[in-house]
Amino acid sequence: MNVEQGLEAANKIVLAKVKRRLSPVEVVILSGSWQGQTYEEIASSASYAASYLKRYAGPKLWQLLSDVLGEVVSKTNFRASLEYHCQQDIEGVQAEGSTASENKQAGKHVSEDRAESFIASPCIDWGEAMDVSRFYGRTTELNTLQHWILQDHCRLIGILGMGGIGKTALSVKLAEEIQDQFTYVIWRSLRNAPPLTDLLADLIPLLSHQQDIDLPKSISTQITRLIQYLQHDRCLLVLDNGESILQSGQPVGSYRLGYEVYGELFQRIGATEHQSCLLLTSREKPGELATLEGDELPVRLLQLTGLSTTDGESILDTKGLVGSSADRDKLIEHYRGNPLALKIVATSIRDLFGGNIAEFLEQGTAVFNGLRRLLDGQMERLSALEQQVMNWLAINREWTTINQLHADIIPSVSKAQLLEVLEGLGRRSLIETTTRSPLEQQLSQNGGSRKQPSKSERAPASFTQQPAVMEYVTEHLIATAVAELKGEQPLNRLSYYALTKASASDYIRESQIRLILEPIATQLRSSFRSTAALSQQLQQRLRQLQTTPELYPGYAAANLLSLLRYLQIDLSGWDFSHLPIWQAYLQETSLHQVNFAGCDFTGSVFAQTLSSVVNVAFSPDGSLMASTDVDGRIHVWDTDSGQPKLSWQAHNDFTWGLCFSPDGQTIASGSVHDSLIKLWDVQTGKLLHQPFQIVKMSWTVKFSPDGKRLAIGQEEGFLELWDVKTATRLAFLEGHSGIIQSVAFSPDSQWLLSGGDDCTVRLWDLSTYCEMRQFDGHHRTVSSVAFSPDGQRIASASWDQTVRLWHLATGKSIYFQGHTDHVWYVTFSPDGSLLATAGQDQTIRLWNSQTGQPIRTLLGHQASVSAIAFSPDGKTLLSGSADSAQKVWDVTTGHALKTWQGQTSRVWSVAFSPDGQHLISGSATDLLVRLWNHQDGTCLKTFNEHTHWVWDVTFSSDGKTFASGSSDGLIKLWDVQTQQCINTLPCHTNCVFGTAISPDGRILVSASNDSTIKLWDIDTGAHLHTLTGHSYPVWHVTFSPDGRWLASITKDGIVRLWQVETGTCMQVFEQHDLLGFEVVFGNNGQTLVGIGSDNSIKQWEIATGQCLQRLQGHTALVRSIALSPPSSHHPQLLASGSADNTVRLWDLDSGKCLNVLQGHTGIIFSVAFGCDAMGRSLLASGSFDETIRLWNIETGECLKILRPDRLYEGMNVQGITGLSDEQKAVLKQLGAVE
Repeated sequence: MNVEQGLEAANKIVLAKVKRRLSPVEVVILSGSWQGQTYEEIASSASYAASYLKRYAGPKLWQLLSDVLGEVVSKTNFRASLEYHCQQDIEGVQAEGSTASENKQAGKHVSEDRAESFIASPCIDWGEAMDVSRFYGRTTELNTLQHWILQDHCRLIGILGMGGIGKTALSVKLAEEIQDQFTYVIWRSLRNAPPLTDLLADLIPLLSHQQDIDLPKSISTQITRLIQYLQHDRCLLVLDNGESILQSGQPVGSYRLGYEVYGELFQRIGATEHQSCLLLTSREKPGELATLEGDELPVRLLQLTGLSTTDGESILDTKGLVGSSADRDKLIEHYRGNPLALKIVATSIRDLFGGNIAEFLEQGTAVFNGLRRLLDGQMERLSALEQQVMNWLAINREWTTINQLHADIIPSVSKAQLLEVLEGLGRRSLIETTTRSPLEQQLSQNGGSRKQPSKSERAPASFTQQPAVMEYVTEHLIATAVAELKGEQPLNRLSYYALTKASASDYIRESQIRLILEPIATQLRSSFRSTAALSQQLQQRLRQLQTTPELYPGYAAANLLSLLRYLQIDLSGWDFSHLPIWQAYLQETSLHQVNFAGCDFTGSVFAQTLSSVVNVAFSPDGSLMASTDVDGRIHVWDTDSGQPKLSWQAHNDFTWGLCFSPDGQTIASGSVHDSLIKLWDVQTGKLLHQPFQIVKMSWTVKFSPDGKRLAIGQEEGFLELWDVKTATRLAFLEGHSGIIQSVAFSPDSQWLLSGGDDCTVRLWDLSTYCEMRQFDGHHRTVSSVAFSPDGQRIASASWDQTVRLWHLATGKSIYFQGHTDHVWYVTFSPDGSLLATAGQDQTIRLWNSQTGQPIRTLLGHQASVSAIAFSPDGKTLLSGSADSAQKVWDVTTGHALKTWQGQTSRVWSVAFSPDGQHLISGSATDLLVRLWNHQDGTCLKTFNEHTHWVWDVTFSSDGKTFASGSSDGLIKLWDVQTQQCINTLPCHTNCVFGTAISPDGRILVSASNDSTIKLWDIDTGAHLHTLTGHSYPVWHVTFSPDGRWLASITKDGIVRLWQVETGTCMQVFEQHDLLGFEVVFGNNGQTLVGIGSDNSIKQWEIATGQCLQRLQGHTALVRSIALSPPSSHHPQLLASGSADNTVRLWDLDSGKCLNVLQGHTGIIFSVAFGCDAMGRSLLASGSFDETIRLWNIETGECLKILRPDRLYEGMNVQGITGLSDEQKAVLKQLGAVE
């Protein structure tokens, strides 16, 4: 049997058993495996991520084949299994089918236990498709299009026609009528000109049932991936408003700059054989369609003309016009049956001529010169306020409420005036209106007839424009803005309109940049000979604003600022003082030394002081959001405005525990390292009473729904219940081993759910404090548990990359697969219909909680997503990530609505070069590695190639190379002289916590969250050994002074001693009173020194394991230790950095504390000994206060403070308004000054 026969056999068996064919990625894996390829070789040849094939797609395929063949199938035996089954003759197969019915029952648990991925009914996603319940005519066009698609099997169809002719409505109506003929129907608008990468990142996950989200970097390969799905399933893709990706003012069919790749998409879909259809509507014909189309070819074009006389009269009737048949026919003919033109002119006839068509025709004004000429006339007749509304609707680019318009318009007008204007524009058919109550959109993957909300169901009293009208208004806005910026007109339009809005949803603001700001910048660049000349012109316009501010209220200065940002003009030292700067988005803008004294920042958005976010929560009424970060701070935000209300230091370290009380008045928090549970007043941020002193370090804390009890999950299986009112411990619940990662109360407060490191989920009866049931199934840490709102089901998320849903009544479960790394969090929507999960793979996933069917994948975070929370109304989802960002998502569309981005540079690791010339530092929060000249305090180079937290950095013994380890599982090697990355080692499947280079500079060692240690040849990058034996993540690794031995420590305090040459574990020290942060060799390799869980430092003898001494003195957890190199000038010194913000120097021989170094205002996460260029001993300490301090170890004097410029370093904010005191405090923490 060859590979083609094997694929055919596998497809036949799978289709018969689970009613689907092999997916494209399954075909790739099966083909490659048949030819003996490894996962890495398959990934390389097919442009997939090897980790995706190895960790998810491959195991899923072998499980599928195991299920359908009734035996265990793997990558090594699948050929034999398929060949055996194919050798049976027809009777044998039938007999086997009879026998296999028994196996089917035996395998029933497997099929019930896994959420199936095949699609039983059409998967339909209407996106922003309009409501076509009122649709006029087009019978001939509908029949033609249906014939092309269903009978002729056309692959690519273009519906072309002028603006307003009805292309959009026709595309929606057609899709509605033929949706049952397709497995997938997806309708998308290109009105906001999404880059092709964004479109493909939307389509491919939908077509792969949310499985294929790790897309290749190459656009061409992404298109190949899309076509594979179009070949695999019958799909109808509709792309509306294709003209938005074409460049006006250029030859017909020319693409906008950067959008040329759409041409490749159209060409390949039209030329490649597949069973699907792409329907494109456009006012212009893309060149690829012109080349490929033909009457007998699979690419066709329909030139859409106006409505027939009969259909056109239906529009006139709805407007109440009167006239003879001849007059009505003449009017329709004059406007070529264009529906939008007829609606607009009919409104004018009704308002100006009492609805009499004959009187209008007598004026001789009906000569049709195109829709734009008609719009010119309409706009000229609008009042100033009506024109303002039209411009704001074009800027907002989505359904806009009266309240939003009222906030936008200056000078302010009454809502009554605004409503009157909107009604008038609606009568003129210049805007579209919806007044029906919003409905929760049925999630797109539910098949059947199109009952999902249309435009009329999106929001009450909302307004927008047809694409043709919006484009017309936008072009006029751009032209006027360019003229004003060039000095040809006063800055009127720029003063009254925001070109981009900081308050807009993230995806809308991005479209404002693409479709408004970018064209303005492009035209200005072409008008000035250089960027310097353009910068000078914009400075002149800025000075004009400052000299006559009374003439230019509002948005002009913010528009200039936005344009300067887009043009990437250095803003350092610019003067915007005493100007209103409204709606400026400055969250990621460097504003060093910019003068904003006296400015009004109403509606503007700045960066936050968020560090890596570890937990998030909504208040019970949804009015507040809260988050915690690795710095131990709690941040509280107003949900409606998105503005920070409070921020305070709750703990000194990682604060995993966070929850609101049921009445919303209290926040409970717990830290992993201080063994304290604290209750805070939500309104003031004040501690309500003395903290609860628990037994171990807390990882999770939850209020009971009745507010009476608090459950606290801790280390070593400790689970405590406390009475909130009396602050007394009620019970210990015993059963777990290891860390309890998550707890959840049942809705009636009678039961408690817990999950943890022992891979189990446990249910407790709170009336007896006894364990009721244990749920097994996960094979790695259970990181999160949740009760459904009705209390009938529970969900669990695990590091094994799965989510399980358990039915309490039956004990049965289904498990969901999709995440490709640890799943950190799981939660039910308030109505219980959805399950949301978040993971290390940077994704958030939404699932149907009844079937386990994946619904949508939310992409946007740049690092692990640690926590999520549904809003009480279930419409939005809050997420927090290690990328120092917090986001709010629209659950229905998957759009990111708002992002709060932190800008911090917490120092996690420092290391000196042996020659004393350089210092390197690594940061988790900004993902950067920095190379310093510590002699003068300058940062020589910032390395930004890591995409995740940088946990550790280390120099080679010759000082020519340094290494950095990151949460992405990679180690990067850097050349100090060239300041370039010279090698990237794909070391681990998870975080690299520790790195070390052998004393001879030949071997690099890495310690990882995947519980392994790896050794590498530093010159060649070759993998030498993998050391296994630890059961928990390895947090630190170090060489002995002679380089022969290696010591490693895990989070459970287990220390292993390894022989470097052989990779053999020679000794195990079960130091359970240690924290796994660091371990170092002392006394020339005769002893080991580690960090105690009681704020101490412990030294023990390697030969005997005997504890020699404990160094006491720190008042909080010790986070880092380092030993000085041998010296004739002083005994061997130990330095320790602590969460008490101090560094201590110790004589290791005597155990005496020699000095306490004070000055840091945050946790000291790293200490390192080194020297300066003269050979004098130094100590460096890196802290969460974003500084590195250099100390004289003899005197304890702080010699220098190294700190990178913060985002707003030196920004003058004296006398600013429009920001709260909390917001002003944030700016100062990010470098602003008064």
